[in-house]
Amino acid sequence: MSRSRELVGVVVLNWNQEQDTRECLESLRLVRDVPLRVILVDNGSARESVDRLEKQFPDAVIIRLPENIGFAAGNNVGIERAIKEDVSHILLLNNDTLVEAGFLRPLLDALCEDRAGAAGSKIYHHPDVTRLWFAGGMVDWHTGRQWHLGAGEIDRGQWDSPREVDYITACCLLAPAQVFREVGGLDERYFIYFEETDWNLRVRQRGYRCRYEPKSRIFHKVSQAMKGGSPSADYYYARNRLLLFLDHAPMLYRPLLLALYTLRSMRFAWAQRRRGLHDNARAVARGVLDFYAGRFGRCPLQFNRTPVMQSGKHPG
Repeated sequence: MSRSRELVGVVVLNWNQEQDTRECLESLRLVRDVPLRVILVDNGSARESVDRLEKQFPDAVIIRLPENIGFAAGNNVGIERAIKEDVSHILLLNNDTLVEAGFLRPLLDALCEDRAGAAGSKIYHHPDVTRLWFAGGMVDWHTGRQWHLGAGEIDRGQWDSPREVDYITACCLLAPAQVFREVGGLDERYFIYFEETDWNLRVRQRGYRCRYEPKSRIFHKVSQAMKGGSPSADYYYARNRLLLFLDHAPMLYRPLLLALYTLRSMRFAWAQRRRGLHDNARAVARGVLDFYAGRFGRCPLQFNRTPVMQSGKHPG
């Protein structure tokens, strides 16, 4: 694709994080080498905060949703709008990130590689900007483990080589618009967690490659995007990890992984109960039960502790 046809639709999802979203959009203003169409999808935040963002960023497309419909569905609204805007590429970007001015060109160049369907940045923690959060994502079907390469390591150049990986985090994921047209958006059954892993695996099933590009760098305020240890997080992790195995694990490993992680989840629920975390225990057990009952989407339970989602997700 010629550079004259480049127009990147940047989908940013917000839910009651006005300051982080403002800082993210301000950092995008520094990008001068690639034309952008910023699409801010608000997931049911306080009206006044969205009014202020709309005033501060008049060039952005603002989509106001009446309620929080989840990370997957919220991003899909932005993806659909980006496709209608006739963009050449779509970037999914967490609102609790800050980007370098030149972060986008290396990702676009990476997508020029043969059968490249998605590309992602080297992602650092913020404010600890020497510590890595993501240098590509991997999946091991023998154990069911998914992990971020380089996570928690001080960057000494050990992850400076571009490489093919199993998945790119939706914290910063660039793909040609045509790939989204072909593969579709994020699977809304997941609501939040594992939906980008599922999307990447669907991309790879169609013969595309996922590329990690270290010349592209961004910074992620991980602690701002998560409310770690919440019952909601435990619910979605227990349920959606099993759903990912059902959807993608090779048949040889699938029954074992489903049985193993069902057992592990129930053991974890029992441990949480013994620690006095009754809401967490109930959430894990209900997540497993809902998986086997085929109930997906938003968690049906209400908990006393802070819900997992702010804008985004992605544990550190």
